[in-house]
Amino acid sequence: MLLTANANCWSGAPACAGLDLRFLADSEAVRKLFEQGELDILDLDELGNSAEFFLHGDIYRDRLHEVRQIGITYIALNETVAPLDDARVRKALQLALNRTMLLDAVYSGRGTVENGIFPHGLYGFNPDLPEIPRDPDAAKALLEEAGCADGFDMTVCVKSTSNQWEFSLVNMAVEMWKKIGVRAAVEILDENEFMRLRKTGQLPCYAATWTADYNDPDNFAYTFFGNRDNTAYRSLCYPNIEVMRRVRDARTISDPQARLDEYRELEKTIVQDDAAWIPLFSRYRYYVTSERVDGFSASWNGSVKNNYRRMSVGD
Repeated sequence: MLLTANANCWSGAPACAGLDLRFLADSEAVRKLFEQGELDILDLDELGNSAEFFLHGDIYRDRLHEVRQIGITYIALNETVAPLDDARVRKALQLALNRTMLLDAVYSGRGTVENGIFPHGLYGFNPDLPEIPRDPDAAKALLEEAGCADGFDMTVCVKSTSNQWEFSLVNMAVEMWKKIGVRAAVEILDENEFMRLRKTGQLPCYAATWTADYNDPDNFAYTFFGNRDNTAYRSLCYPNIEVMRRVRDARTISDPQARLDEYRELEKTIVQDDAAWIPLFSRYRYYVTSERVDGFSASWNGSVKNNYRRMSVGD
């Protein structure tokens, strides 16, 4: 897609003459185009394991850019699928995961383990939220209390178009759950089928990442837990009507501190008490630029898309 800069833009003329946007699914093709000088900005999120070459090598060290991505990687649990309808079972799945190990193995530790809905860097982030520990013994005790002493079978769904990191994350989580007796099978779905099932509240479990659209806790709380339609659309199917009402009402609280206090109480209830999803980690995002790019910068949420107008290319 070719875009021409609008010199009469209300915010001033962009620094570049335009954009040549490429849409490529093959990570090796993307890497080759960059190394051949046909791409100026390389998003390492698109490269899978090939990203390590750019992260650790000397060639691109001066053109490697690290930014915090204001988003959270999580595992969704569908509360209409037994026994995930029991908070004790969902809590057991939380406690069984070594989330630090997942971050280290999948992203070489380039991020921060999260314990709630609101990630580091987001307005409203709560540094005092209690840690969700790794405690397999407590997880087994909760399963026994919930009548699942012999474990249970469940399915984790993955899109066929997912990157290598997401496949690795899901497979590692499945192995960790096996240690508490949970027999989780990974089902790979065509992307269209995956999205159809997710939007209709039928996916039993999956991993995903949500990146902030705007810097406010509402962007996370309301998107996932604001009403029945939102929570079904994400295949969480969270049933707590009172929490949904409070999430909606929080949008209208005018006192800033009172509003933050309410969001933090809601966060604790949803994630720590109800175990409505499993927070994993937020990540740093990395880009590599060509030698001719000037003015590279990322926006507040770690994306470069809103900042293309500030960038230019030399000869």
